Amino acid sequence: MKHSLDSNDKLRLKSEFDYVREYGKKYVSGICLLVAAPARDGKLRCGVICGKKYSNKAVLRNRARRIIWESFRLLKQRISPAHILFITRKGIAGKKQPEVETFILRLLKQAGLMED
Repeated sequence: MKHSLDSNDKLRLKSEFDYVREYGKKYVSGICLLVAAPARDGKLRCGVICGKKYSNKAVLRNRARRIIWESFRLLKQRISPAHILFITRKGIAGKKQPEVETFILRLLKQAGLMED
């Protein structure tokens, strides 16, 4: 089973992020906000937003992004096709990757995106 991330797995363009924000449904957790929209191309794609509102320190923002990407990478085989956007919240600070993965798994189940 392949567990790597391709560049095709990521939302990159502003128009893609705008589509998810406009047509997506929001699900909230203590560590992040998940916005899920139907996939226009039938593929699973994901984006992560971690702005200065989360932290002024780039090292903390990048760590939060890395943890979310790693959790997504490990779970992506079980997620239904959709365009997903994760927006970090202050609660993710100091959390370890397995802990973040359980939060994300819970959000994905709440959104009905898990194929179990």
